[in-house]
Amino acid sequence: MFADKAKRIAIMIIGMVLLPLSVYAADNLKASLAKMPVYAESKNKGVLVDLTKAMAKELGIEIPIRVDPFARSMKNVIDRKVDFHMPLIKSPGYYKKELPYDHSTATIFHVNFVLYTNVNKPLTMDQLKTSKIETDAAHTEYFPFKTVPTNCIECSLKKVSISRIDGFIFADFATDGFLKTGKIANIKRQLYKVFDVKIILPKGERGGPIDQALSKAIEGLSAKGEFQKIMSPIDLPYNDWQP
Repeated sequence: MFADKAKRIAIMIIGMVLLPLSVYAADNLKASLAKMPVYAESKNKGVLVDLTKAMAKELGIEIPIRVDPFARSMKNVIDRKVDFHMPLIKSPGYYKKELPYDHSTATIFHVNFVLYTNVNKPLTMDQLKTSKIETDAAHTEYFPFKTVPTNCIECSLKKVSISRIDGFIFADFATDGFLKTGKIANIKRQLYKVFDVKIILPKGERGGPIDQALSKAIEGLSAKGEFQKIMSPIDLPYNDWQP
């Protein structure tokens, strides 16, 4: 009798541990994607749209998708209107402030941040902290040195070209196109850092049911080779080409 009672208690405990994930597996998750070319152009077009649909299929659930401007999409998660947002480069933690969201356990892809300098005035990494460096306005806190915010990639590259600033650092996929036109000269490229890109979760959800469900989906897709196929257009190794 004692053995039977102990067995029933053990089953109840296991059930309580597994319940949160099983509840999410039975319900829908809601996704908010940042509206960006290639990544998510509409609810039906984009690499991250394809990833979201594949994760839903892998979990056997529905994941309604909304595509909003980046800041609004992030706010959707912070305000708990949706269960997750994609994408966001993981905060490097240079600034010890409390974030209003959590990063997922899983990494969905990587971004190559490149240092663009004047070909006649190259910089070493040690010189960055004493140089005038511009970066995209949304990414100034990703560096352990002072940077100047900008909302115009082409403008910053032109300033580098004529030595008005010492350098510009940003993602290669967003920046290289301006150099490939041949209209901006005197630029040298070099890799600054490869950043991990994460899914963003409501505060307190890292390691929780949402995070577990998304990790499970990504692991399943990876085992089949589907995850790599979906993400290959944006998860590219650094190419050390020069203009």
